[in-house]
Amino acid sequence: MSDSTASVTDPAGTAADDVAARSAPLSAECRDALEHLAELLDHAMSEPDAEIVRAHIETCEPCLEAADVEEHVRLLVRRACYSKAPDQLRLRIVSQITVRRLG
Repeated sequence: MSDSTASVTDPAGTAADDVAARSAPLSAECRDALEHLAELLDHAMSEPDAEIVRAHIETCEPCLEAADVEEHVRLLVRRACYSKAPDQLRLRIVSQITVRRLG
């Protein structure tokens, strides 16, 4: 993959760290695919690089498992973060914004 593609990691570590902790040592291909997993899922990679990562994940059980877990976590976060503010709070916020704009 190109050197211009930045690695995305979270504070808890990478998917590569998680897979490595539970399985045999990772190949260079596994480390590379897992280091770029977040970028792949965020659609933040060039298509040629994304194809390389997808091809590896589709043929590698530990990487496929890590990708599935990451997708599941993202789904849970989306569900947890999808809540509507109470109408009273929304009205208060809109009112304050209006006052500040006019003030």
